[in-house]
Amino acid sequence: MDRIDVIVCWPRSCDYPLWRQFIRDERHRFYRVLAMFTEHSGHDYSDWLRANCPDVEFVDSFIRDGDWRDGAVNAALDISTSNRVWFTEQDFFITDPSFWDAEGVVVGFNAGDGRPLHPASLFVNRDLIPLTSRYFGPEPVDHFYTFGTELCGLIEPTLMTSGFEHLQGTTQNHSLIDSGEDAGVFRRDRFRDYLRACLAADVWLEPGWAANARREILLKENRT
Repeated sequence: MDRIDVIVCWPRSCDYPLWRQFIRDERHRFYRVLAMFTEHSGHDYSDWLRANCPDVEFVDSFIRDGDWRDGAVNAALDISTSNRVWFTEQDFFITDPSFWDAEGVVVGFNAGDGRPLHPASLFVNRDLIPLTSRYFGPEPVDHFYTFGTELCGLIEPTLMTSGFEHLQGTTQNHSLIDSGEDAGVFRRDRFRDYLRACLAADVWLEPGWAANARREILLKENRT
């Protein structure tokens, strides 16, 4: 069985309780879970997360020059040691256990956004990574475009089309509600359902984060 390291970027002004529960429940599948803290305006949850999330290895990866995600992912790869890597995002959720049965040196999905492989879920054998430029930045299309294109030039990936849900916009939505904004929240009803699930998760909740989530849900309820 392959050893798998999880690599995820983590804006330090956000928390993702539902994803933390997922990692705890599925911890047996992974060797290291590397969450790379990145700069993000708002409240800093990094100390609280380090103290309350033993299943995740949090690492500071603040990049002063260059792209934040490119720097964070490369910093994670420099300390990751497993023979397989899962690049993922905290608003990616597995809805069918058969997800884990997919086979291939590269396993991912195409979201139809111009990138051949979306960074919300991308399994890659480590020996392929040095054959790429290890560039995960936004040029010329968006993050992971270059890396995904290079991988597809090396091997045909296994593309998944079901068994998962990618919410999108979760971090930006958190920024909006944390600052008290009442406009521009992406897929707001779905986001509120997600917040309800987070509040019900069987993990510790940071009080300030939970208060902001409840406020957003009550905003909906008070208008219906």
